[in-house]
Amino acid sequence: MSAQQAVLNAISSFTKLSRTIAAVLLATYTIQLIAPASRQYTALVAGRFIPCAWSIFTAGILETHLLKVFADVAGILVLAKAIEPLWGSKEFLKFLAVINAATGICTLVLVYLMFTLTQYSEHSGDLLYREIAGFEGVLAGCLVALKQIMPDNELVLLKIIRFRVKHLPSLFVLTAVVSSFVFGTKLSTIPFVLFGTYSAWVYLRFLQLKPDMSIRGDLYNDELRFATFFPGVLQPHVDALADAVGKLLKIPSRTAAEGAETFNAGTSTLPGSDDAEAARRRERGGRALEERLAARKAVPAVAVAHDLEAGTAHEVLAESNKKPQPLE
Repeated sequence: MSAQQAVLNAISSFTKLSRTIAAVLLATYTIQLIAPASRQYTALVAGRFIPCAWSIFTAGILETHLLKVFADVAGILVLAKAIEPLWGSKEFLKFLAVINAATGICTLVLVYLMFTLTQYSEHSGDLLYREIAGFEGVLAGCLVALKQIMPDNELVLLKIIRFRVKHLPSLFVLTAVVSSFVFGTKLSTIPFVLFGTYSAWVYLRFLQLKPDMSIRGDLYNDELRFATFFPGVLQPHVDALADAVGKLLKIPSRTAAEGAETFNAGTSTLPGSDDAEAARRRERGGRALEERLAARKAVPAVAVAHDLEAGTAHEVLAESNKKPQPLE
């Protein structure tokens, strides 16, 4: 087999949607390289948001650094290969679009807030015309999805470093923040990564519709608690804060369905993951899913208190408990 054929086979092993997204990333990078002025209309520039409202979406698929483009292309190809077969292309694309839009909106609001607080300083006006762009928010969201699907799969790097998939979102946030100081992209990278991670968690925890189970979100997954995104030493304190917020909002305590560990027993593995551990997780996940379906029929769902967004959970649960109306 020739080297060219091997490359083509490797590329064809990735999903069609992920290859399309990779091509878009390469195209937007090339366009801004040839015509730098195009960034004024495709990057998120708070001072030009009107009439360039589409920048909410285009900023999330625009990269201006070559190394980051290569990292983004490799990341979306690998992550989509693990997530898309389980969700389907339509749901995966919807997830990416929601995370991209939410990240752009939250970043825009943050820039306006920062300008309001510093408007009397010498360089405050620069904030409104800073070009903000990057794919980190979408990648961060995909890592949260991976944390939900296969939290206990183990990754091995260089045959020495071993860690579990559930720690990837936190590690990515840390790495992205540090690298932003190297690339000089603090204003775009840090908000994009943080908002991408948070919006993905909100979507998966409370909003994602699961037609096969007739529910929204993943409320019983203990590995998807908000506190799990923090180091172990801080998790009890984050849980305590979440409890306090839940009590303040008068939200009942969370009661997890017995034995329900994960929403979806992922059948995919990541490169470098431990196959034996993955097989054990799939077997346990299959049993947990059956138990959850039985528990769903036996008892009504209850609200969440161990999450900072307990109020959102309450509204989502109320909607999911509505009886479907018969067709006329």
